[in-house]
Amino acid sequence: MRTVTSRQFYHNTKLVEEIPEGEELLVTSNGKPKFIVSRCGSRPRMTRELAQSLAVDGGTPAGFDSVAFLRSLKK
Repeated sequence: MRTVTSRQFYHNTKLVEEIPEGEELLVTSNGKPKFIVSRCGSRPRMTRELAQSLAVDGGTPAGFDSVAFLRSLKK
């Protein structure tokens, strides 16, 4: 784990790009750890299947009427 000061971190944003995937960067302030930055892999592409799984009613049964449910909450 590489350690940098908060000043170095804010003035040199390339430090984040230089972190190998899965490694961490410890940012300190006055010698005390403040936060840890880690680099994850590439962002997943939004596919139709992923969008449906993340949708609000993606896991609801086929016969469920979400509009009627929302109207019942207004009453």
